[in-house]
Amino acid sequence: MSGNKCRNCGSTNIETDPGRGDAICIECGLVLEDSVIISQTTFEESSSGKVMVLGHFVANDSTGGATNFGASYYVNGKESRGITIQNARKGITHLCLQLGLNQNCIDTSVNFYKMALSQHLTRGRKQAHNQAACVYITCRIERTEHMLIDISDVLHICVHELGRTYLRFTQALCINIPAVDPCLYILRFAHKLEFGDKTHAVSMTALRVVQRMKRDSIHSGRRPSGLCGAALLIAARLHEFSRSTADIIKIVKVHESTLRKRLMEFGDTPSSALTLDEFMTVDLEEEQDPPAFKAARKKDRERLQRLENIDMEISELQAEIDKQLEDYRLGGKVKKRKDGNYVF
Repeated sequence: MSGNKCRNCGSTNIETDPGRGDAICIECGLVLEDSVIISQTTFEESSSGKVMVLGHFVANDSTGGATNFGASYYVNGKESRGITIQNARKGITHLCLQLGLNQNCIDTSVNFYKMALSQHLTRGRKQAHNQAACVYITCRIERTEHMLIDISDVLHICVHELGRTYLRFTQALCINIPAVDPCLYILRFAHKLEFGDKTHAVSMTALRVVQRMKRDSIHSGRRPSGLCGAALLIAARLHEFSRSTADIIKIVKVHESTLRKRLMEFGDTPSSALTLDEFMTVDLEEEQDPPAFKAARKKDRERLQRLENIDMEISELQAEIDKQLEDYRLGGKVKKRKDGNYVF
C-alpha cells in the first residue's frame, strides 16, 4: 500500500494480516490489498527466448469493487462488504452492551447500518460515528431512556458531530423518529439525585409537573433534559429536599440559563400557584398558550402601546398648536380664512 493510508477516508489506522495478505481500515472498514494478486497465470516463451507470465493481475490500488467480469472482490472467501458489516456488528455490539441494550436493539442497529452502507452514507465518516448514530436511532425508536450525550460519553466523541451524523442518516433513510417523551428520563435522573426512600414520591411529583408542562405547551421545541431538570427541582423543593440548581445541572447536563428559563415559564402558569396537595389532586382544565406565543403577543401589545402613546403625543401637540394659533388670532396677529387655514 502506498504510504499506509486508506484510499477511502485517508486514515492511517490500518490493521494488516500478513497471513492473509490483506489489510483493513479500522476507521471506515474498507478492505485494502497488501500485495498483488495473480490468478490463472501461465508461462509462455517469446520469440527472443524470454519467458513471459500471462494472467489476470489485480493492482495494489484496486478499489476491490469488481474484477474484469464484474465479480465481487473477495478476501479469504469473504466479500469486502461482508467484512465491513462484520466489523460494524462488533462495534455496535460493544456499544450496546455498555449502554445495557438487548440483542434485539443490536440487530436493529446493524440493520440500520446496512441501510446506511447501501446508500453510501458511511463514506467519509468515522466508523464510531456511523455505528453510534445507528444505535441512537434504535434507542429513539424503541423509546429507551438513553440520550445522545450518553453515547458521546461512552465513546468519547463530540456530541455535535454525532448529532450531525444522526440527522444525516435519519433524513437520507427517511426514518420517522418519534418525539422524545421527557417522562422517560425522570426516574433515571431521580435515582442519581439520591432522594432515598422518597425517590418514588419525588418522581411521581416530577412526572406530574412534566405532564402539566406538556398540557401547557412548554415542552414544544424544548430539550427533554431541561424539562426534567426543572420538574425535578420543583418536586425536590415541594418534598423539602435542599437540591440546588448546580446539583440538577450536574445530573441532567444542561446550562443554568436553560434550567432557569424552564422554571420561569412554568412559573407563569396558574399551576405554579397551587400547593403540593392541590397540585397532586386538582387538574386545571384551562390550557396555556406556548411560551413563544405569549412572548410574541407581549411584544405586539408593547408595540401597540407605543403607537397609542405616539397618537396621544401627536394629539396633545396638535391641541397646543391650535391653542397658540388661537391666541395669535385673538391678538390680531393671525387671521383665520373661511377654509379654516390661518394667515399670518
